[in-house]
Amino acid sequence: MSESTNTRALRIVALGGGGGSAQVLLGTRPFFAERTAIIAVTDSGRSTGTARMIANIPAPGDLRNLLATLAADPDAVLPRLMQHRLRSSAVPLLDGMAVGNLMIGGLTQMAGDIAAAVELARQMLGCPEQILPVSTANTHLCAELVDGRIVVAEAAVRALGKPAIRRLFLDPPAAAYPPAITAITNADVVVIGPGSFYTSLLATLCFEGIVTALRETSATVVFVCNTTTQPGQTDGMSIADHVTRLVDVLGPGVLDVTLINDTTELHPAVVARYSAAGLHPLVFTETDRQAIRALGVEPLVRHLAESDPGYRELWNKADTIRHDPQVLGLALWKIALDRGKP
Repeated sequence: MSESTNTRALRIVALGGGGGSAQVLLGTRPFFAERTAIIAVTDSGRSTGTARMIANIPAPGDLRNLLATLAADPDAVLPRLMQHRLRSSAVPLLDGMAVGNLMIGGLTQMAGDIAAAVELARQMLGCPEQILPVSTANTHLCAELVDGRIVVAEAAVRALGKPAIRRLFLDPPAAAYPPAITAITNADVVVIGPGSFYTSLLATLCFEGIVTALRETSATVVFVCNTTTQPGQTDGMSIADHVTRLVDVLGPGVLDVTLINDTTELHPAVVARYSAAGLHPLVFTETDRQAIRALGVEPLVRHLAESDPGYRELWNKADTIRHDPQVLGLALWKIALDRGKP
């Protein structure tokens, strides 16, 4: 631990989707003075996809969720309105639409791009974190499957019952938002995950400049592995498989640490409930440990999962075992202290 790490303000960047990045940033508020989210913009699901079509914008859904969660008062009217989903049998296109998606669409048209729109929303909500889209480009996530087929748009990439994903790409190709590159460059810790492995985490790495920034930054790069597999994305993958795929994208020597949840703490009833929905807890094994260390990455196994909250109804997505923000934040702070910049 360097003296400078003790005395200067720590900076953390969370890279991924709206849910996982919220857990990281909420948990690190007591420990990191500067907190930045770099958020995926390629979702094409029902509400977000409709908003993209209406306003001709990058995907607003993950940004909306993060803005509402990180608001100065998440229970105030405006953040709750952003998360509210319209009910409209008369206009099926808008049935289930999150009001915040339309708000971001309107702000984008007013301000000129989605980054400016998000900054306006951040100020209105009083979010203390910096929130950045990974790109201002309106592009789509595509994938080549192991059987050679190409699937187009994020909803198809995560669709159930298809062969495994071989590689991801954007159509059209797009560059990252320059302030996102700057944030990665200046960070002490960059956190990838937790979140949808292909459609949020690896999707952000598809934008030109992000992987290069991760390779060049002096920050400690941490992967927070998901607690379970994800139907349509990581079925049958082990923890080591996740890390291997991430290292394949980043290149050797970039990823420093993988934070892994200790599944021995999970109640059997919780495991059974999620397994019945096709989300199987990722169990860390000695084989995983050896494989991850062979990649030059340090595996850290901790009890990171939240207490069982019971079943949660999510819009158009499967629930999962989430990380406890406070425990996760503490673990990331310790990593920052132990591996601080000189």
